[in-house]
Amino acid sequence: MTTQGKTDQLHQKIYDFLLYIYPLLSKYPKFEKFSLQTATRNAILEMLQEVIKWDKTATKSHLYAADTALQQSKELLRLANDLKYSAMNAQHYGTSSRKLKEIGVMLGELIEEVKAKK
Repeated sequence: MTTQGKTDQLHQKIYDFLLYIYPLLSKYPKFEKFSLQTATRNAILEMLQEVIKWDKTATKSHLYAADTALQQSKELLRLANDLKYSAMNAQHYGTSSRKLKEIGVMLGELIEEVKAKK
């Protein structure tokens, strides 16, 4: 598959993850609305934004920024699970983790491909 094809697939995976996670984020406790909920949403949106920037500029630093946002998203979702928020119960956390792992694998392959072309 071409780099463009992989980028398109990654973009779609992140978008699909947003569609999955948004309803869950809206169920976080009200007192988390402007902290954990916003930070999680922003991290995932930043990941998507960096992939779009990568697609437009082919500047590999955008891939590293997307990877950083991915790691931040994982940690924030883990925190919500550890805090026992019902919106991020074991089932939702497991599904979210699997989806983020798929995104991580795709992102990692793209980073390795770019490194190899160097």
